[in-house]
Parts: sequence; structure tokens; C-alpha cells
Amino acid sequence: LSDDDPAMFGEKVTLKEEKLSVHYFCLLTSCGVYQRGEEDEGVFGFLLEDIRQEIRRSARLTCSCCKKKGACVGCNVRSCRKMFHFPCGRKSKYISQFTGLFPSYCPDHSPTQSLCVSSDLSLPQSCSICLDSIEPVLSYSILKCPSCHSSWFHRDCVQVRQAHSAGLFFFRCTLCNNKETFQEEMQRMGIYIPERDASWELEENAYSELLEVYMHCDALTCLCTHGRTHSAKTGWFEVIRCRLCGSRGTHRRCSELKLDTRDWACSDCTQATDGKGRICWFLTVYSRAERLIAFSIISRYVKTRFPNRKGCDLVT
Repeated sequence: LSDDDPAMFGEKVTLKEEKLSVHYFCLLTSCGVYQRGEEDEGVFGFLLEDIRQEIRRSARLTCSCCKKKGACVGCNVRSCRKMFHFPCGRKSKYISQFTGLFPSYCPDHSPTQSLCVSSDLSLPQSCSICLDSIEPVLSYSILKCPSCHSSWFHRDCVQVRQAHSAGLFFFRCTLCNNKETFQEEMQRMGIYIPERDASWELEENAYSELLEVYMHCDALTCLCTHGRTHSAKTGWFEVIRCRLCGSRGTHRRCSELKLDTRDWACSDCTQATDGKGRICWFLTVYSRAERLIAFSIISRYVKTRFPNRKGCDLVT
């Protein structure tokens, strides 16, 4: 593992003027430093004076993993004297909980999961996140959903691929979709859930394609002198889209339609729904919610049969 991996060790901050580098998770789990400042003070609210004091304190403590000085994280069980560097603990299967007082535990005192005893429960053979094969034995590296008990996954998969990407608002079981119980259990088992929106929600213009409207004449022969991508505001050469899939279009003139035609279905959707007459009856009889479900089914059918077609907007 790279020591600069934010999913495993938190964001790494380097202050050149102060000659100081620190991981976010190291700050959270250190035994002798607390967040006494505001979020914009020091490093994530940890004051520089407190950080330096913690460095001096831990300089006398030996890591039980690498045997070097500077161990700032300790097992939360009072009778246990084990101290370690946070990165060393990650590699040696120590667990740190990112909630409450941010306690950490050595392998001898770490929380564990128990197998749900059920006669009809078949143990999964693959990770529900990466889909690679797993040995169905609960351990530090293999975790399971506490709700459905059917979703098993690698610890690194749920931390790096799911929790770090999904964030607090979208992190949930990939199979049963449970959120509250799932998050509580994952935090108990040492999974860090960022308190932010999902990474895909933070991308600039992430959903810009949804605002694009298909405007292209797909008639066998296009009669428009301005080309297939031209669409007049009204009239014979206004592009109208397929009423069902929204991913095919035509000029009225090119498909020999009437001047006032608004409801039109492409040949693919017409075949999929037993003819254009059936489509019109379907649109007038069923509710909007029922049409949306049917449109979704039709769209998936068209996408499967014609994989090279672009876009599939549902028009209701």
C-alpha cells in the first residue's frame, strides 16, 4: 500500500515552512492529540502546537509492528500496552474506528463478526463489490453485511472502492441496499466513511449529457437540404423524436408524416410493441407511472438489440 493513499491513510498534508507532514487518520487516532481548533485552523482543526507536542510524546514510544520509535496509536484496551504507527497498524491488521473517540485495537482485541446460523444460508463464493472469488471465512480481510448476511466482500474493496467513493450519503449494502445498520457495522469494523457527497456527484458537469436532446434525422433518405442534424422550430423539417425510446428521430417530410404529427415511434420500437396503433392506445390508457415502467423495459430491449445506438431518453 502507498502511504499517500487517501482511502487508506487519509489525506496527507505537508507544511513546508513548518517542516511537517501528517496523515489525517494519524491525527484522528493518535492518543495524545485532540481537535481543539476550528476546521480552518492548523491541520484539519488540530493545532500545530498540539501536533508537535504529540510528536515529542510518541518519540519515546516503540511500534509493536516495526519496532521503531514514534508510535502514536495505542490499543484501546487498558490492559494492553501495544503501541503502533497507524500505517503499520493497517498492514498488521489493527482496527481503528472512525467514530466517537476514535479508538484503535490490536488483533488480539479487535472486534469481529459472527456467522449467521441459518439452514438455508449458502455462503457466497465471490466479493459482491469486485466480484473476484473469496474464501467464505469471516476475518480481518473478509467482511459481510449485517442485514442480509448474503453480501460478503474484501475489506479493501469496501473501503477503497465503495466507502471512499460513495461517501456518507450513498454508502450502503450493494445487495440489500440497507444503509443505517450497514454503516454502523462497517464503522465498528474500522471502515472510514467520508462525511461528504458521493465522488460522482462532485464531478463538474457530471450529468451534462442528461440535458442533451437527441436531434438527428434517422430516416432512410433525408430530404432536408440543411442536413440530418438540422431541426426547424416548426414545420416539415422539425425533428421529432421517437415517443418511446427518444433515441431515434426524423423530419416529418422524410418519414411522410402529417404536418401536425407529434406522436411518432421508430421502426424498432414499433416492432417491440406490436405496431404503432397499439402504442397510441397504450399512451392514452395507462398512467404516467405505468408508462415509465414500460418505457424502461422497452428501452432496455432496444439497447440490447441495438447496442450502437446513442442515448435513450424517455419521453412521457
